[in-house]
Amino acid sequence: MKVLIIKPSSLGDVIHSLRVVNQIKVIVPDMSIHWVIKKGLEEIISKCGLVDKVLIFNRGKGLGSYLRLIKSIRSENYDYVIDLQGLLRSGLLAATTKAVHKIGRADGREFSTFFYRKIGYSKPSKNIHAIEILKEFLKVFKVNDFDQDLPLTFSSEAKNEFNLTHKAVILFPESRRKEKEWPFFKELADKLKSEFELNVYISGVKRAKNFHGHSDLRGKVSLGHLPFLIKSASLVISNDSAPLHIASAQDIKVIGLFGPTSAKKYGPYPQNRKSAVAIQSNTANIGDISIEQVLNEINLLLEKD
Repeated sequence: MKVLIIKPSSLGDVIHSLRVVNQIKVIVPDMSIHWVIKKGLEEIISKCGLVDKVLIFNRGKGLGSYLRLIKSIRSENYDYVIDLQGLLRSGLLAATTKAVHKIGRADGREFSTFFYRKIGYSKPSKNIHAIEILKEFLKVFKVNDFDQDLPLTFSSEAKNEFNLTHKAVILFPESRRKEKEWPFFKELADKLKSEFELNVYISGVKRAKNFHGHSDLRGKVSLGHLPFLIKSASLVISNDSAPLHIASAQDIKVIGLFGPTSAKKYGPYPQNRKSAVAIQSNTANIGDISIEQVLNEINLLLEKD
């Protein structure tokens, strides 16, 4: 059986999708999976060990690039095409395939639902987790049970090249949206080092000099090595962003900080896992989460060691 997954972005959503595909692969191990991914994110797909072929979506590169992608897709004889993106461009890609079974999200936007058979919730509740929505696609392959604790595994040639030490705490202070960035990461890092005697590492993509006195890995970790870095940590603390979901998928102790977005929908999964905590601001302002709240949760998580 050959299956095409169309899920170009974003990285956190791709991780959610991989967790569901991982479960399908366990039940149907001989399935061949191809994946349409946005340029720049392909390394995470290549390292997960689930995907046999990666097809690159070059967003913003014009009609010619899009048509070449369509030509590549049409050269394959897929049994199923699954649109997990649910947008016009992904729906059109699904429509151009020769697959007998074309399915996609019932909550798709931009008229994408005209191009496939709809699966799942057309109007999902605001409190339903993103992975719960994607789990509906398990039924297509007669997978009746979802192992919430099934981890994602990533291959890496990296040894401990970043020299993470014992009791390493990694902070991810960045987000694509400024209003999702908790403003007290520097103060937290200082307290973790001085009061808890923990080894603090900062990771992300934006190089800056605002974490003096700590091991700053920003701009030094490739996407393919990011899961390995996270797996080496004793604890990860992150805004609502992809590193949070990578940590959760590998069952690493993690604290997620949420302001304008919903922890119930985008928090660590499963939500009852003792190794993960989501702190939701009582307002839409993530700055209303205090350092004391975060330190209290750190204490509780580290006590479980």
